[in-house]
Amino acid sequence: MRCILVFDHLNDVIFSKCDREFVSHIRKLGSFQGMDTNGIQGEDGNMDLNFVIQLFSPIVTSQRIMSSQFGNSYTSIQCQDGLNVVFDEYLGYLFVHLGFSEINWLKRVLAVCVSIMQHLCGPDLSVLKTDLPRYTLIGRLLDTWTGLAGDDQGFLLEAIEQLTVNSELNMVAIKALREATDKMKSMLDRPKSHAVIFVENKFLSLYSSKSARDLSAKDLLFLSVMSVWCQKETSSLPKNNEQTGSTCSSFYSTDASPVRTKNGPLVDGSGSASNLVLLSADDSSANCPYIIHISALSDGVTLVLLCQTPYDALSIGLNCTFDALHRINLVSMSNTETDGVKRGVEILESAVKKVYEAMKKLKGPDTSPTIDATWKLLQSKWEILKKHWAEYKKNGNSSTSVVSCCQNLSTTFRELLRLTVLNKSPIAGEQVGAHIIRQMVSNSLAHFKSFLHAKAQRNFTLGSREFLDINKYLEGFPGLVHFIYVDRVNHRITAPSCDFSTEKPGSLTKEQVWSMVELSRNHLQEGHLAIMWRDSSFSYAYYLWFEDMSGSPLQPKISVQLVVKILPLPGVISSDFYQRLVKTCFPKMDHSKIRCFELYCIHSGGATSSSVLEQSHRLASTICEVSGMPSNPLDIL
Repeated sequence: MRCILVFDHLNDVIFSKCDREFVSHIRKLGSFQGMDTNGIQGEDGNMDLNFVIQLFSPIVTSQRIMSSQFGNSYTSIQCQDGLNVVFDEYLGYLFVHLGFSEINWLKRVLAVCVSIMQHLCGPDLSVLKTDLPRYTLIGRLLDTWTGLAGDDQGFLLEAIEQLTVNSELNMVAIKALREATDKMKSMLDRPKSHAVIFVENKFLSLYSSKSARDLSAKDLLFLSVMSVWCQKETSSLPKNNEQTGSTCSSFYSTDASPVRTKNGPLVDGSGSASNLVLLSADDSSANCPYIIHISALSDGVTLVLLCQTPYDALSIGLNCTFDALHRINLVSMSNTETDGVKRGVEILESAVKKVYEAMKKLKGPDTSPTIDATWKLLQSKWEILKKHWAEYKKNGNSSTSVVSCCQNLSTTFRELLRLTVLNKSPIAGEQVGAHIIRQMVSNSLAHFKSFLHAKAQRNFTLGSREFLDINKYLEGFPGLVHFIYVDRVNHRITAPSCDFSTEKPGSLTKEQVWSMVELSRNHLQEGHLAIMWRDSSFSYAYYLWFEDMSGSPLQPKISVQLVVKILPLPGVISSDFYQRLVKTCFPKMDHSKIRCFELYCIHSGGATSSSVLEQSHRLASTICEVSGMPSNPLDIL
């Protein structure tokens, strides 16, 4: 039984995703509490969200009071019957995930859900009340991520696997992508752009125009999820192009949507999808708007075109205003109202200045009469707020009028966001050009498509004879059954492909690999950077270490056991745990010159601890022979 619910500031459900077991479960709970459960599920199979709101209202209200009044909100609740409930929050929107899975897994899925919504909605999740395509896409991307995390070791570790190809193919791919970005500039008038090729869920190549913002590892992971989603949708599109529902392996079998309208196809008959997404403009937020065109070049090979819109500076400013308005709303309900409101308005003033500067730079086709009218209304409301704020500082009266003005202001900021940053209307005009560019890239890679598809299925294995250098390299590690190496600077993973479809007695199983990662993460959250253990069949080892740019080992300046208590779950998609770990462990160093790595090793049960340690050190030192990355000597202990 699983369910995700998102509540807005009024405790209304704006997003829900659940399975039928959840519907049955809350029906029983409702009956036990004497509620009328006849309308809990209509003929369309969707839940009655009014019933859900009634059922969850006490715990949601309690959570908000604990957060605003005491600054000590719940992180999770464990019930006697084994049901776990976890919570997350984003700009006043409360996320709830419940199920019988482990708490850490529920938290991870919920954090990914928050991240997906940030990428598609920015700071205004209320758009989900009326935008069904966005609502539907969130659910399908969540299904896609869950399927990938359950089947692919790269996504399990939230790292990007680079497809290993020869230099000739790599040059052909880069040339095709460079020509694609040139075409986006000339045909679509988009000088800031990126072109990416994914093969299955693996990264092949990226080319960015000179003026475009860099894409982060978090961005690439999100784009990979979108790529796989589009592949799955494309592979099962009916010939008449009618939409048949979600085609991803669904983590949840029932969508309970508050919007009762007919949904159109998210992927067209040619296997292409276009949307508007917000990618990372800094380390913590997804707020730089791009128009994205995803299309299948062949079976498993996907081209992603990203066109940066003119609203990136405005988007950053608006994100800051929503954050400041949320702070003001929080402190207005707490016991620190005076100091909190003052600080909140100061932050808001700085954010509004950014919005002003961004709006001044927008001209011609980037504005419209509607945008101009909204902007003038916003300026008028801002002047009213400044007047009330000046009176409050002068007379020391209640801040109620100031808070009321802020709430009124947030409505207009939300409208400006939707008219500019979240505006999807330019997409239609770019689709023809995007199709021409897709065909151009497809022709360039015509002779390599079958090879790429086969390569994605098995990048390399410990028994591979496809690449003699890899085979020769791995012969030097007797007893090594499997390894996973992750460069946490750019979150690139190097690992042999695993085929668990034909498991033999005594062979390594998927459950053992996934359990190894889970156990290592649990110990990492306790501050343990190196551990070894064994079961009846294998010996396992996990290491996390730091280096400077010359490869010399670095020891944390602050106790890791203390640091990890304030960090999120190890991962990248929702928040970069490893980057924050580096910043916290080395507070006085240049963080751009510190490198972080992870290594997982599995040896046959007969391997001694000294042998595992020696091979782990050598593997980390020479991994560049497989990955192509610079060598990294391992300081395990």
